[in-house]
Amino acid sequence: MISADAPPAKSLRVVEIDLQSDSRWERFVCEHPDALIYHHPGWLLALEAEYGQKCVTLGCADESGKLSAVLPLFYTKGLPLKFGALATGRRLSCLPKTPIAGPLALDEESERAIVQHAVDIARQAGVELEIKTQIPDLHESVERLSCIQWRPTFVEELPPLAEGEQWDAFWENLRLPKSCISCEGCRRLRFGNAKRQHRVNWAVNKAKKLGLQVRIAEAEQELRNWYELYLLTMRHNAVPPRSYRFFRFLWSSLQPGGKMQLLLAEMEHAGRKKMIAGSILLQFGQTVFYAFTGCAPEDWGLHPHDILQIEAIRGPAGADSAGTTSAKSRKSTRHLPNLRRNGVADPNPCIDITTPPDPQRCLQHPGG
Repeated sequence: MISADAPPAKSLRVVEIDLQSDSRWERFVCEHPDALIYHHPGWLLALEAEYGQKCVTLGCADESGKLSAVLPLFYTKGLPLKFGALATGRRLSCLPKTPIAGPLALDEESERAIVQHAVDIARQAGVELEIKTQIPDLHESVERLSCIQWRPTFVEELPPLAEGEQWDAFWENLRLPKSCISCEGCRRLRFGNAKRQHRVNWAVNKAKKLGLQVRIAEAEQELRNWYELYLLTMRHNAVPPRSYRFFRFLWSSLQPGGKMQLLLAEMEHAGRKKMIAGSILLQFGQTVFYAFTGCAPEDWGLHPHDILQIEAIRGPAGADSAGTTSAKSRKSTRHLPNLRRNGVADPNPCIDITTPPDPQRCLQHPGG
């Protein structure tokens, strides 16, 4: 029985929102404490350009139209083969080719309503629903949802810096709980192979001695040049590359507002600057994602990724152009591969939530 003092149940409805004409989505994402860059309209519109279809952008709103939850979805064709318990067939996904997303909600009622609506859409279309999220009990909110472990996200928390503190002093005083095996008493952050590079300064200083310099790309032509290095990396790793159309859209939608940076490692070659490597960083709120990287395999010996990754950390830590730091709140950097290999970055578990398709319903959908 509901007590007389209990607030009345909210009247909620789930609607589809137009990202380009309805400002409620971006405003809600920017104000939500758990929002990621992968919820931002810039990322979703880039996926639209890549997939050639509109994102199913669900919003849960009250009677006044104020949003209390959002959930982005895309139809995908999937693969004809099954890999364990992972959803690989035709599905409605949140989100494809995206490390993590999931619903954003202000309360459990809104979260349950928007996930249930997504389940209903997937069943009507005869496809599986897939949600990659870090919400541990999301699968318990709606019937017939199953949960498996997904790829973890590796996070390095950056401590707050005192205003005016020099970067070198900050880095020198940064201590981590993992001891260095190579030398007793050394507890500095390590990059790469611990036996050969037990200090980050060793690798970075070597890259500098070899002539590498890091700067932020300013023009789209530099993005185009970097894409050629990215293709070489993907080919070497036998991984299908993302389209240039996708990166160009990210550049046009996120780079002007500072939510995307392309860090370039360059060196002098025959009197001209030669691009050696580059990494794309995506920032939203207090989190920076180390998202994409590219380098020709023959240039790996120059240690470009070591110097790029230290700059990826240095930037979010609050260093300005004068080499000093400003008083900023705690930030974290995600997906730093060398930190992951050496056990420095902490893994954040992610889960993959799915629901089987309704065999009685198999309607045509944009994913084909």
